[in-house]
Amino acid sequence: MGAILIQELEEQLKDRPVLLAFLKPLFEYLNIPNLVEVNVNKPGELRLESATEGIKFVKTKYLDFRYWVNLCHILANGNGSYFHPEKQPRVSVELPGGHRFEAMVGDAVRQKIAVSIRLKREIILTLEDFGLKDEKKDSLVSMIEKGANVIISGGTSSGKTTFLNCLLKYVPKDRRILSVEDTYELNIEHYDKANYLVSRNESSPTIGYPQMIDHLMRSRPDMIVCGELSMANALPILRMLNSGHAGFLCTAHADSPTSLIDAIRQNILMSGTDIPKSELKQLLNGLLDAIVQLHRTADGKRRVTEIFYPKSGKRDPICQD
Repeated sequence: MGAILIQELEEQLKDRPVLLAFLKPLFEYLNIPNLVEVNVNKPGELRLESATEGIKFVKTKYLDFRYWVNLCHILANGNGSYFHPEKQPRVSVELPGGHRFEAMVGDAVRQKIAVSIRLKREIILTLEDFGLKDEKKDSLVSMIEKGANVIISGGTSSGKTTFLNCLLKYVPKDRRILSVEDTYELNIEHYDKANYLVSRNESSPTIGYPQMIDHLMRSRPDMIVCGELSMANALPILRMLNSGHAGFLCTAHADSPTSLIDAIRQNILMSGTDIPKSELKQLLNGLLDAIVQLHRTADGKRRVTEIFYPKSGKRDPICQD
């Protein structure tokens, strides 16, 4: 996988020689088989995570603080956004090939630098690979086919986006799907689709999530898919669902269906609106058809541990192998 990834980067960056030159010091690490993530916790050290070989740390003097700051400048400029180590120390962009780059530098980080590069790989998984089988799989698939409102909940690196991509395969091909993300990660194979992007880098974007969700609602969707529930979109999404729209999929960071309500409320609070927990719980119970809970096991496997059906209150634990 490493050699293929590098070839793709070189091909896509042939007209951007400066960025290509700055990314080349990373190529030897991208050659690692099945590499899925590169992290920087401090200058001069990389954390490399392989889907098959696990995690290892490597020292590299060349990739120092100055290197990452310069790369952030180049990436931000190429993306039409602003970066400054003091005034705007965050960069969140998509690299060529769909790989996600996230960085924070300066006084906001104790070690002065934090970088995460999530590599986009063609991962062919099925619902069975997540431990969802037989009638429990059939029940969820039937809901997706009928246009249910479903949230995939889980912790970091629990496979939420991968599972969402699995579910999208079961949406009937004649449906019109509109998606909105801050980095393109969804694989939507349908012909009748439109994919939108809302920038994370702008504090007051011209088109933020409230305007984007309103646009999607006026664009005749059969299904709306949101990459990840966040502070910026939690309230617009809630308003959309409360308007009567059916056919919604998204992911969210939460350790359980119960804590998902707290996570949604916290995101809404951070956006400046307060909804009492009891009121929000009652509202979500009437709007959501299912919450699929994912968990990453100690051996690195991603599994569905529970499906919660808010309207009935039924909790359906999933038996794992």
